[in-house]
Amino acid sequence: MAMQGWSQVHPQIGARSAGIGGTALTFSDVYSAYNNPGAFGALEKTEVGVNYENRYLLQELSTQAIAFGYHTENNGNIGLHFQQYGFELYREMQIGLSYGLKLSDRFFGGVGFNFHRIHLAENYGNKNTASGALGILYKATDNLHFGVRVLNISRTKLAEYEDERLPTTFGMGLTYYFSEKVLWNIEAEKTIIQPVNVKTGLEIHPHEILYIRLGVNSYPFQSAFGFGLNLDQLQFDLATTWHSTLGMSPSAGLTYRFKK
Repeated sequence: MAMQGWSQVHPQIGARSAGIGGTALTFSDVYSAYNNPGAFGALEKTEVGVNYENRYLLQELSTQAIAFGYHTENNGNIGLHFQQYGFELYREMQIGLSYGLKLSDRFFGGVGFNFHRIHLAENYGNKNTASGALGILYKATDNLHFGVRVLNISRTKLAEYEDERLPTTFGMGLTYYFSEKVLWNIEAEKTIIQPVNVKTGLEIHPHEILYIRLGVNSYPFQSAFGFGLNLDQLQFDLATTWHSTLGMSPSAGLTYRFKK
């Protein structure tokens, strides 16, 4: 039961990612502190971001997230992130610390350490545990980038009963930049017990400040749409995913980039 609940926390966070079908493994923004510690190594400025998602328009299934990424010129990047999902009867919380750095001209790598807390009301109490993550970003060319990430590489155990564990998630994907105005993402994501989820999407940049996003997932099948406004140091993103049976899940995010 706890395993099913934990799967509600997305492998990616951020409204930009949601609008492109949940793809984010090659993006080097503040949310990459969680989405891919390897891509986080390519972060070029210190950033802070907050994000909110209302799953299927149910307040009890909402997720709140905040992330901070500190950029250094020569010593890599240090990131913190926090996620919270659920309500008073069932709640999941995750706090993470990430470190990413440039390994060569085109390779970036990173590691993450996550502390998890699961709260069940009544007499069930709380469960605290920890897990690790690894990630790599490879910029093969200026137009083609590859990302790989493993969440819960430690295969952290939740309970002895039926050897219950946090999901270990493997993800790999690429981004192709057709031009400065259009990029295409495609990713494959798999846990040990679930089928492969293929995710893909487009981000179109028709105006200096405007981004339009479209995406789909194969498992479960969902479509996505979003847009972003880039106002110099401030970026606002809005997106929604659509499940044919369960309905829409809107999300919104705000990111601030420091000048250094």
